[in-house]
Amino acid sequence: MSSVGNSPTAGESIRRHSRSFSFASRLLPAGKRADVERLYAWCRWCDDGVDTAASPLQAVEFVERATEDVRRIAGGKSPVAAESRWLAELVGRHDLPLEAALALLDGMRSDLTAVAGFLEADLLRYCFRVAGAVGVLLCPVLGLADRRLLPHAAALGMGMQMTNIARDVAEDWHRSRCYLPLEWTDGLRPGGGPPDPRQVRRGVQTILEVADGYYTAGEAGISGLDTDARLAVRAAARIYGAIGTKIRRRGFEVLDERARVSTLEKLRIFARAMLTATGGSRPMQLDDSARRALAAAERLLAECGTSLPG
Repeated sequence: MSSVGNSPTAGESIRRHSRSFSFASRLLPAGKRADVERLYAWCRWCDDGVDTAASPLQAVEFVERATEDVRRIAGGKSPVAAESRWLAELVGRHDLPLEAALALLDGMRSDLTAVAGFLEADLLRYCFRVAGAVGVLLCPVLGLADRRLLPHAAALGMGMQMTNIARDVAEDWHRSRCYLPLEWTDGLRPGGGPPDPRQVRRGVQTILEVADGYYTAGEAGISGLDTDARLAVRAAARIYGAIGTKIRRRGFEVLDERARVSTLEKLRIFARAMLTATGGSRPMQLDDSARRALAAAERLLAECGTSLPG
């Protein structure tokens, strides 16, 4: 019987749902790229299982089934869902920290419950669960040997998710969701009408400023990856960062047009990332915002049960 991970579905998933991530993944050698596609496909399956559920109850049931599959894999058992084999195959080849997979599912579970108050601490936890945890899961696939650098990977994923949130305010609002913290927006929350543009601009400006520290912290850990993985990760980070740059240039207006990075712009970013990769290996100096980002990532890793060396 052919493996699920060997089907073209894994590669198709990343190309269909994330053009930026797909572009960067092409810079990886074939073996690493195939495993990244498998991990992305599993994450996407989890996300789609929640978003396309016929009812909130069915969405909760889906998350519970996916969670049980992760626990089965952690216990050395075969998962029930065919799609979970993508994750099981990766665990068979790499020492994936499955606490991060459970954290990802916790993030999806949190989306199923209306939250009256959503503060900065809630935003950071959410970004860790749905994106920082993915960065942590990718680390063994991309050759990270020093687990002390896991907070850098989590921080990079969190920064990218903050960019997604800034870009997708209008789309999330139509789904009765808002991930901009209350204290950054003077209490902005979905409630029967369009969002106030002034409140949105304030929240988007703040989240992008905070994201900058997470990007800096994330890039500081890229040198710990295999040499054949660094360029792809650096390019992905900078493509997402370019989305934030576009939003800034528009005066933080995100309600009428979704910021995108063209293929030509991605190629330019790739060329600049290549120059960075060949420009020496001096350690990056972290500013206060990057140090705060790393500290937050370390706390959230500990919260989900992922241990770091002393």
